[in-house]
Amino acid sequence: MSLKRLSIEGVRNLAPVEIAPGENLNWFHGANGAGKTSVLEAVFLLARGRSFRSHRISSVIQHGQDRVRVVACRWPDGMTLGMERSAGSWRGRIGGKECLRLSEFAACLPLVLMQPDSHRLIDGGPEHRRQYLDWQLFHVEPHYLETWQRYARYLRQRNAGLRSGASDAVLQALEQPMAEAGERMSAFRAGLVDKARVVIDSLAATLGIHLPGAVEFRYRRGYPAEEGLLGALSASRARDRELGFTRPGPHRGELVIQCAGQAAAQELSRGQQKLLALLLQLSQLDGLVGEGVRPLLLLDDPVSELDGRHFGLVLDWLEQQPVQAWVTATVPCPTAGRMFHVEQGKIERVL
Repeated sequence: MSLKRLSIEGVRNLAPVEIAPGENLNWFHGANGAGKTSVLEAVFLLARGRSFRSHRISSVIQHGQDRVRVVACRWPDGMTLGMERSAGSWRGRIGGKECLRLSEFAACLPLVLMQPDSHRLIDGGPEHRRQYLDWQLFHVEPHYLETWQRYARYLRQRNAGLRSGASDAVLQALEQPMAEAGERMSAFRAGLVDKARVVIDSLAATLGIHLPGAVEFRYRRGYPAEEGLLGALSASRARDRELGFTRPGPHRGELVIQCAGQAAAQELSRGQQKLLALLLQLSQLDGLVGEGVRPLLLLDDPVSELDGRHFGLVLDWLEQQPVQAWVTATVPCPTAGRMFHVEQGKIERVL
C-alpha cells in the first residue's frame, strides 16, 4: 500500500500543506533546516503516534499552535487515516471511525524508517534489536501481537507478585501461561532470524557490501533453551524475589550479531555498522513484501550516509520493489521519481 494524499498541519516549521506523492519514489530536497525531515516525521506520527526525532510532542508542535494534525488517503483502497496530537492527548480516525489503539494505525500503515542514527541497531542496547524483530513479526505473524501482549501482562503480574511477597502457588499459576506465551515468542523470533540471515546474504551481494569477515546472526532466548522457560522461571524464583523482578524470559532476549567471530559493534567501524544496519532494514522490507505487505520506506538523508556507489545500488534495488519510498536530501533526485523542493517550511512539487 502507499499514500496518494497527505495533509500536514502544525508540524515544526512546515507551512500547512497537502502533498500528492507518487506511487514509488518521492524525493524531498532542500537546504539543511528547510523542513525536509519534518515531512517524514509527519508520516511517522500518523503511523506510530509519536516522533522519531523527539520523545516530547511539544517540541514537534509548531510555535503558536496547540496540536499537530496529519491526514492521509491510502492507495489503492482509498481508506482515510487521520490523527491529532496535542501535549496531552491523541485522537485517531480510520475510515471515518474513531480509533482507540495506536496498533491499529501501525497495522494500516506499515513503514520502515532509515535515519542517520540507524547504527544503533548494531551498537545500541539489545532493546533496539528486540524491537526490530517484534515490529516485523507484528506485521507478518497474525498471532504475534496477541502473544506478545499476553507475555507482557503475565510478566507485569509476576513482577508485582515478586515485590508484594506473593506465595509460590500464586507465582506458579502465573508462570505456566507466561512460559507458554514466552516460548511462542522465542520460536517466532528465532524463525525470523533464520529467514533474515538468507535475505541479508543475498542483499549484501546485490548491493556490493563487503564487511571485514563473515557476519553471523543468532537469536539468544534470554533463558537456557534446554531448561525451557517454565523451568528457568521456577529455578530463578527465589533470586527473583530478592531482586524484585523477573530475570529469565524473552524480555531479555537478543539478536546477537557478530562479524569475524566478534561482536559487530566492536569489530566494525561506524561506517561499516551503518552498512550492516542498512542490510538489516532492507531485509525487513524484503520480508514484508514477501508476505504480501507493501510498506512505506522513509529514508532520511541517505546521500550523506552512503557513498555514491552504494546509494546508487540501493536506488536500483528499490526500483524493483513494490514500495513507496520517501527520501530527503540536500541535492535533487538523480533518478526517475516525483520531486519536491522544500524551502523555509514550504513544499513545492517540481517534477
